[in-house]
Amino acid sequence: MKTLLSLLLLAVAPTHAIAAQMDEDSLRAILDPIQYQSVDISPNGKYLSVIQVEDEVNTLIILDLATMKPMSSVKYGEKGKTKDLNVCCTTWVNDNLLAYGTRTKTGLQYGEFTTPDWFLLAADGSRNDQIWTWTGNYENNSQRRGKLFSGWISLMSVLEEDPDHVLLYVNSYKARPSLVTMELSTGDIRSVRRLPEKTQTLLGSRVESVPKKSDIDLLVSVVGRGDEFIAGEDRYLLSDDGGDWTPLTFDLEGFYGDWRPIDISQRYILGVAQKTDAPDADRYIVRYDRSSGVWDEAFHLGFATIEGVITDERFGDGNLSRIYYVDDTPKVAVFESKDRLNDVVASFADAYPGSRVGVNGTTEDHSKAIIRVSSGASLPQYFLYDSVSQSASFLLNSSTLLEGNSFSDPEYFSFTNTDGVRIPGWFQPAKKGSKSPLIVDIHGGPHGPYQSYGFRPDWHVLNSLGYSVYAPNFRGSGGYGTRFEKSGYGLWGTGMIDDMQQGAAALVDAGLVDDSQICAMGGSYGGYGTAQSLVRHADFYDCGIIIAGFFDMEALYSKTDITDTYQGRQYMKAAAGGTEEHRRSISPIRNLDKIKAPILLMHGTEDKRTPYKGARDMVDAMKKAGLDFEHKFYKKEGHGNRKMENRIDEWQRIAKFLKRTRPSQMNNNLEISANTSAK
Repeated sequence: MKTLLSLLLLAVAPTHAIAAQMDEDSLRAILDPIQYQSVDISPNGKYLSVIQVEDEVNTLIILDLATMKPMSSVKYGEKGKTKDLNVCCTTWVNDNLLAYGTRTKTGLQYGEFTTPDWFLLAADGSRNDQIWTWTGNYENNSQRRGKLFSGWISLMSVLEEDPDHVLLYVNSYKARPSLVTMELSTGDIRSVRRLPEKTQTLLGSRVESVPKKSDIDLLVSVVGRGDEFIAGEDRYLLSDDGGDWTPLTFDLEGFYGDWRPIDISQRYILGVAQKTDAPDADRYIVRYDRSSGVWDEAFHLGFATIEGVITDERFGDGNLSRIYYVDDTPKVAVFESKDRLNDVVASFADAYPGSRVGVNGTTEDHSKAIIRVSSGASLPQYFLYDSVSQSASFLLNSSTLLEGNSFSDPEYFSFTNTDGVRIPGWFQPAKKGSKSPLIVDIHGGPHGPYQSYGFRPDWHVLNSLGYSVYAPNFRGSGGYGTRFEKSGYGLWGTGMIDDMQQGAAALVDAGLVDDSQICAMGGSYGGYGTAQSLVRHADFYDCGIIIAGFFDMEALYSKTDITDTYQGRQYMKAAAGGTEEHRRSISPIRNLDKIKAPILLMHGTEDKRTPYKGARDMVDAMKKAGLDFEHKFYKKEGHGNRKMENRIDEWQRIAKFLKRTRPSQMNNNLEISANTSAK
């Protein structure tokens, strides 16, 4: 079997130097480098599961860990009704059953997305049943009993005391969200608890066996309406032992406002709080002891992003075990607990300083575990830890395609803006110790998403073209707490745009970049941010690259799928804000006379989030204004390109555009092969 051979031998595939030539093979290797992902181990430690990626098609493989021989495999994405689907999202639900989902390969509206479908695959291949569809738990199976549910499901818990059932969260299309159990042998559904009508997120649940209503503790966030929503005030409700829903409010002395809960365990409710209302205030992990009614400050997180909070619920009372977070580098804080993996995680963190270390999967007794190590300069590696031998052995690399290449590692870079707010971000030099022209990479959202540490193929492509990358987490970005995120409300076209420019200027002042060419680049809100940067800071930027952007704030209020729902309309009112006059003033299409820099604009014709018509109108307006621009409209693409051939074309166009706009005095030996004709 080809998949087995490549997996076991870890055969070194032909490598492609990521160089300035931007040929198709080089781009394909860097843009989609992962060959193996979702590596996990069964609860009994007998089986290993892994997804192999080959030619954009995923194959799910289950292997006997002792012999590394394949037991079963599943593959979609080649022909028939499943040709646009890929296997994804695996979770072991008991010793012999692996749950998996599917993901679209080319979703038009939002790009690639996970479908509601859910399957169960037996380790020996004797079973591969679809047990959930978008219509719910019946779908052509009249023998299934129990209540009919429809919607999207999330696996909340593998019930350790009952391997025949799992606990699911159902986000229904028409009804209130629900917590249900599913019998794995039949797919039968039983309702456990209806959640409040306006539930936004199920933050935590505590259950180990098939529960009765009185046996379960639940913690949910509920979105407000009207003024509550506009104020950004989420409400948190707690139900102890199946009781009534009660507001979760604690007055934490010495802290500003209410704390934000993040998890619930047998003994504790864990949350995040800060001591002042400053957007850039340090944050703290705090915990409330449910039995004593006492809370304490568990960990000083600082001005950092949280990537995971682990408790020792399996072996203890739910106390803190590990906190994964990123400040200037990825870190893990390890606490005294009964968690058997703490020591091995700490050992890996010491052995790979500055890398992201995590547990990809573990046996029920924690005697074996899959450890994952990655960085901004290297793709994930997987190791198998065995407590019996007290050793960790190398298992596999996630990719061999980029062996022989050397990549830059992102460096943390922050500055204080003119409003006195600390703005974090990442700077990835084209070559350490030397100055290069700069790309300011503006993320989408803008609220919620943020620029995170990690291996970023797009940044490495830009590095290969001779450009350093600055990725600011401007006000409004997620990851740094509610206050920081809400501080960007109403600043879409003003203060947030200034944060980006001031960060780039700080890099220039620090002598880290060559300021003879500084370009803005981004997609979605990042596309808008790019265009608005060229308007607002016309003398600072030398070019702009816009992907799936929007250009008219008035149109965004009425001609996008965001405003199809009440929550979307309230979000736009709160986040974008302002009067009609203000929205017009921050619309790039209405201020083209201020733009001096050349523009490259690319957009999908099936985009519903930032509609294609807006891009078409922008092109027509730039023609009338006599601006220097290039454009490309990609047919049958949505909110960003998903087809590899279009992604390759996109980057070839970017490379040629950067070469064309590069000042003549700069070293310019780039060779590009690309068809740049707009269609």
